[in-house]
Amino acid sequence: MRKQAFQISKFLIRWGIAVVGIWWVLSRMSWHDQVLGILSRQTMVPQPLTLVGESAGETDSEYRVKDPRNNKAVITLQAQDVINAPDRNKLPVSEGGKRQYVVGVDLTADLKTARKLLLADTPTSPTAHWVRAGDVPDYHLTIPHPRVQVGVIRMVRQADTTYVLAALAIFPLTLIITSLRWQELLKALDIRIPVARTFVLNMVGQFYSTFMPGSTGGDVLKAYYVAKQTHHRTRAVMSVLVDRVIGLLALIIVGGAMAALQWHIPKCRQVALGSVAILAATAAGLALFYVPLLRRLSGLEFIIARLPMQHQVLKAIETMHIYGRRPLLVAAAIVVTFPVHAVVITAAMLCGFAFNLPIHPFYYWMAVPVIALAGAIPISPQGAGVMEYFAIKLLEPQGVAVAQAFALTMSIRLTQIFWNLSGGIFVFRGGYHSPTPLEQRQIESEDQDEAAKSEIRNPNDESSPKSEVRDTV
Repeated sequence: MRKQAFQISKFLIRWGIAVVGIWWVLSRMSWHDQVLGILSRQTMVPQPLTLVGESAGETDSEYRVKDPRNNKAVITLQAQDVINAPDRNKLPVSEGGKRQYVVGVDLTADLKTARKLLLADTPTSPTAHWVRAGDVPDYHLTIPHPRVQVGVIRMVRQADTTYVLAALAIFPLTLIITSLRWQELLKALDIRIPVARTFVLNMVGQFYSTFMPGSTGGDVLKAYYVAKQTHHRTRAVMSVLVDRVIGLLALIIVGGAMAALQWHIPKCRQVALGSVAILAATAAGLALFYVPLLRRLSGLEFIIARLPMQHQVLKAIETMHIYGRRPLLVAAAIVVTFPVHAVVITAAMLCGFAFNLPIHPFYYWMAVPVIALAGAIPISPQGAGVMEYFAIKLLEPQGVAVAQAFALTMSIRLTQIFWNLSGGIFVFRGGYHSPTPLEQRQIESEDQDEAAKSEIRNPNDESSPKSEVRDTV
């Protein structure tokens, strides 16, 4: 009864996070085009207004909007009464020695220069006034917002499907490369599975990740099925874990490196520093595990010796030591992962082009890894809500509307889901079945032969896995 209640609680928490995250995003986005308009020239207070129709442009002389006082009525605003949004909410500046807040901006047609600033005493002040931008020396234009904030309906209708199809076309490369990478990691553990079978198991895991928490949720099923392919069950499960960690580390390296190359952008500086911190912590953890003196001094050895299920723990440690003796293999696995992430980022960039996101192509190489990492956190199905939150926080400072950030994350997710669902072909055809008795005997025979050859080559090798496990605990 208690276990069932725990499972229900986990389900509610995960879906609750997804629902709250999606609600937060939807509450900030608009289905229709919007402008920031001034209804009263006496108070000069701007407010968001919904445009009528989906064809308004930046240089129109008039804008037809819904009257906020009567939603069924339509009023017409002159171009001078439709302004650009400020760089960010609650942006403080100093005007004549007095603290003021920018509530609106008048930009040139190319969005490169601010001509006038609309200032108010507080962000919610009932009155505002225009001043020349040159009279406010501490204001510097950082995020130029267009007059018309494009809504979801117009954005989807005008999306260039050619870019979307191109993103879908290149994505399968990631599935092929990750399958080959995983097979090499399995071979290092003396687990001999054909390439075709490895690919099938990888696709089965991708299929189940569509329904399980986080974009990595299918790894649980992937580990389960690969463990049925060999008597080295713990090694097989550990190979899935190591494979996933390698993928995430490569993603952090790519995102951190690209963020460092854009150091002048505040968000990039934060991501670069965060990446360095994660990689440093990873290096420290590996040193703590692999250096016997550090294991003893830190108390890790004491903790390991008192963990439950000691047989599985020792097998897992043995697996880690096997990989520890193959640093070049691990390094090669990380390097071969870079093209995987390059394809994912390129696919996201193509989707961004399709939705006309106003950001530099190089910025995707920092933003997409962070969004993908957020989606890998197993707290909501497919990272729903979490990915959107990070996308908005990273892209808004670049002038991307909430609707556009939402469209980008949805395109990233749907592109992956499209190909993940293709793994259902193998599930429904039984492509992930356990090997037949004959296949199992062949696999075990190969494993035993390899183990015997290894023992013959190194009969007294004190660095063998068993001795390493004994030394560890």
